[in-house]
Amino acid sequence: MNIDTLLTAICGILFFLMGSVIGSFLNVVAYRVPIKESLIKGRSHCTSCGKQILNRDLIPIFSWIFLRGKCRYCKERISCRYMMVELITALSYLGAFLTIGLSIELAYALVLFPVLIVLSLWDLDRKEIPYTCSIIIAVLGVISFFTADMPWYEHLIGAAIIAIPFAILCFLGAMGGGDVQLMAAAGLLLGWNIVPAAMIGIILGAIVGIIIKALTKRNLIVFGPFLSIGIAAGMLWGGDIINAYLGLIR
Repeated sequence: MNIDTLLTAICGILFFLMGSVIGSFLNVVAYRVPIKESLIKGRSHCTSCGKQILNRDLIPIFSWIFLRGKCRYCKERISCRYMMVELITALSYLGAFLTIGLSIELAYALVLFPVLIVLSLWDLDRKEIPYTCSIIIAVLGVISFFTADMPWYEHLIGAAIIAIPFAILCFLGAMGGGDVQLMAAAGLLLGWNIVPAAMIGIILGAIVGIIIKALTKRNLIVFGPFLSIGIAAGMLWGGDIINAYLGLIR
């Protein structure tokens, strides 16, 4: 194993661990903010019996596995969602590092991905996308004017070309206002890459919606998680997807 491979492996492990820790904090945010609990005061506790969680039971991902998804004290089931959020965040950080490398774009991804995960959890629980999350993504977009490779006006074009069709969909009742704001903010960050991001999000949402309707006779009205997947894909591979498509039609 040469030194470059070793350094990449070490950095990959560090990013994975960092992502798992961030994911653990996102669980705290998703649980405490809606019930107006402090994010900095109070120890983590079992939501069933109220007992404080031991430090050794706070290891992201692994503690849930070791405890077999149950509270150490009351043996009540702990939702696998907590472990999945930690794992998804860890994998997103690792994937961002391996795809983008150490760059300013990686810094954007390390902020963007947790925001996307939080808004997805919020949308699943409350059927709405927090304005704060869209604002954070829009701020990243404005900052990217001065650091990204693409010209600043392409960021504005990205926001416009996605906001208009999504606003029409919102008017027709197919999307919510939060979806429009989210995609406009993401367009500001991704520029032209918002196009494949939107397509991925819409297609995934439609496919899952059709499956859920066929199985349960219920309509899927939550698009935030699927749009978030599309935005993350656009951040990592948007340019490659566009180039591959242009290569097919030439």
